[in-house]
Amino acid sequence: MPAKEVVVAEREPEDLTADLQAHVEASFQAAVDQATIELAETPFPTLFDWEVLAWGPWQLPFDPAANPGRIIFVGEYATVATVVVLNPAMAQNVAGFGAQIQLSYWTSNTQTMQPVPGLSTSSCLEVYANQYYYYDYFTFRPSDPACLYEMNICARVCNCEYKTVPGYAAFVRHVFDFDPEHLGLVPSPSPGWQFDRPIRFMVADDSETCCNP
Repeated sequence: MPAKEVVVAEREPEDLTADLQAHVEASFQAAVDQATIELAETPFPTLFDWEVLAWGPWQLPFDPAANPGRIIFVGEYATVATVVVLNPAMAQNVAGFGAQIQLSYWTSNTQTMQPVPGLSTSSCLEVYANQYYYYDYFTFRPSDPACLYEMNICARVCNCEYKTVPGYAAFVRHVFDFDPEHLGLVPSPSPGWQFDRPIRFMVADDSETCCNP
């Protein structure tokens, strides 16, 4: 009699970013509704008006009471959130030729001045005529410590032939800073959008000794 076949089903991994995604998208929509930020607006609106913004990294599991501290540990999961904002005219135009938005996350170790493939990725987002906000979440788990990692996020619109559409390329310039420095400065800086800077974070290894003669 043949041995009975045993089927082992792997358990689906828990989605650690579900609560984070809900938090990011609700907070962003509230900011738009309250007109506390202006997005994708220029004195002369054109089809090319769009913005790419980012937050993070958040440590996982997500704690709504803890803002991104930008210091994470080796082996810890973290997520960077990105939103692409299109004005209605651009969304209609881009959707009309079946385009996609490609987001590329490029991370470098500033200590070694080398790229870090394990902390870099890319993704593609479908564009729809009546959808103006597109969210993307990059979850990573660093394996090597470094005083400072730098992540730059680039975006481009690709047509149905998978080529970049002229004029439709951008990179993240606005990063939300949840952890401003105070140090007695007057006036004291407050959390908010910081212009023209990448995502920066430290990865520490709590298993290593320090100041050890």
